[in-house]
Amino acid sequence: MKIHEAADVQYLLRKTGRVLTPSQRIVVMLYASCEQRPDGTVMIKASELAVIAGMTAPVFSRTRKELVTAGWMEETGGVGSVKLYRLTPEIFEDRGQAGRHLRAVGSGPSFTGGEPTRT
Repeated sequence: MKIHEAADVQYLLRKTGRVLTPSQRIVVMLYASCEQRPDGTVMIKASELAVIAGMTAPVFSRTRKELVTAGWMEETGGVGSVKLYRLTPEIFEDRGQAGRHLRAVGSGPSFTGGEPTRT
């Protein structure tokens, strides 16, 4: 799931409301708004994502682990000792093709290295 427009944000808010904790919702929104590889993997370290989310690194990692356990996220590999994650595509299948579209299309803001950029 990649955020491309306001409707995507509203969809994620409805999808996660009353299901996830506020911290979990922030992490889902953050992953959906980050620059992603074609398979949806976010290539930003947890420590950088934690800063963007306003969380300590341990709280961010614990929250992400909870999302993996609940099936909202999945580990997709790693680079050295850094584990990589993405939102689980099946969670968003109710959105049809738009929900399965995990590749950034180059429109709107995205996050690279913690700073908002235009793609």
